[in-house]
Amino acid sequence: MKPVVKIGGSLLRSASDFIKAAEFILSFKEPPVVVVSAIKGVTDMLLELEKTRSYLMYEEILHRHLAVARPLGVEEAVTPLLKELEESLRLPRAEWTADHFASFGERLSAAILYAVLRRAGAKASLYVAPIRTDSKFGNAEPQRLEAKDEIAEPGVVAVVTGFIGRDGEGRFTTVGRGGSDYTATYIGKEIGARKVSLITDAPGVMTTDPREVEDAAVLPFLSIQEAVEAAKVGAKNFHPRTFLPVVEGDMAVEVRNYHSRGTLIANIYPPPPYKIVTKCGQGSCVVGLAASDLTKLGGTPLGRYSVRLNIPPRQAHEFLVKPYIKYIYW
Repeated sequence: MKPVVKIGGSLLRSASDFIKAAEFILSFKEPPVVVVSAIKGVTDMLLELEKTRSYLMYEEILHRHLAVARPLGVEEAVTPLLKELEESLRLPRAEWTADHFASFGERLSAAILYAVLRRAGAKASLYVAPIRTDSKFGNAEPQRLEAKDEIAEPGVVAVVTGFIGRDGEGRFTTVGRGGSDYTATYIGKEIGARKVSLITDAPGVMTTDPREVEDAAVLPFLSIQEAVEAAKVGAKNFHPRTFLPVVEGDMAVEVRNYHSRGTLIANIYPPPPYKIVTKCGQGSCVVGLAASDLTKLGGTPLGRYSVRLNIPPRQAHEFLVKPYIKYIYW
């Protein structure tokens, strides 16, 4: 069965990054479906461009993509899209224009990666916004995957834009920030994939934010239900709906970088009892199989496997997760 791989924007900053992404994709025995995010930081620039219609901002976006495409010899892949973006500056503002502008991030990066794969001799196809959605711009709900059979065709790399879809009138929609993860799991469910790989710059799902707690560790395993609640409390910037298709389908998700073993998320219930601590206002959100037990200590339940505590994340990690870290390292 064809695997699904999502390449995060944090891994797409330069021409050499696109070469690394292509090499990784070509290492798969079965050519995967590749869901592509926008180049790091570009979505924010596009949303600002929609507000300001600043030609200087447009030129910055143009030069950023040409600086990637030209060294790769694929400038022709982005020139028409950059021209279309320039023409969009004259569009009157409407409820759909923010999503229209935001769509260029994924459309440009997917076009570059597709062209790089073709230049490398890979058999590949490009699919721009193949997910039909409703018209809730900024937070659209997928309704169906178009070109499903073509995307699932074996032997061909299917390069797909993340984050964006189209409504019934053909207008671009977005499924919310962090939506490329959700795009990947949704496509995985629709084509019957057994595994979806979310490739990022992090080695996996961490027990807490390593920028705040130096002894944060990578979780080797996480249950789907824990992952759903971790997404809801903001762990690792997951889209809140990332794991819903995983619950509905028969597949696993791995979160990793190019080289790590990462975190496997599946229909399993692995120890330890407390796995993830995130910052929640002035307190902490704790996710784990035994999180509900923390209500005895004054915690506020957020779900079956998550609770809010009125102590800082560093302290929650120290007392609830750290005692188990030696058991959860690979």
